[in-house]
Amino acid sequence: MSEALLRILVVEDEFLVASMIEDTLLDAGHTIVGVEDDFAGAVKKATDERPDFVLLDMQLLGAKSGIDVARELKLLGIPCLFTTGNCASGRGENLAVGCLHKPFTPNDLLSAVRAGRRIAVGMPPGPLPRTMHPLC
Repeated sequence: MSEALLRILVVEDEFLVASMIEDTLLDAGHTIVGVEDDFAGAVKKATDERPDFVLLDMQLLGAKSGIDVARELKLLGIPCLFTTGNCASGRGENLAVGCLHKPFTPNDLLSAVRAGRRIAVGMPPGPLPRTMHPLC
């Protein structure tokens, strides 16, 4: 499988973290279909844009979490990777391809996106960054 450039939705409530993620992905050639910070915005953008992949923080603005978003994404058939400092064992399993623990570097992020996308299409992930673990 070639490592295709992806259309990615970023769901992150911390502006600086969202900006770093967006800049890193754009510099690597990926397309950002949106940056959202809450459940409603994330689900609407995912439904409207049908991204190839979603990077999803577990803690979001509002009452609903990234786990709630991941449930909706699963129904839409859109794979996601949690990007969080709160990736406790047993949380979000079978909803996301994995969890990338904060803090992470731009290289960790790009490696995790590559590995996560490979997992999502049923391929071996290849080398995982030290800050990522698979969930499915």
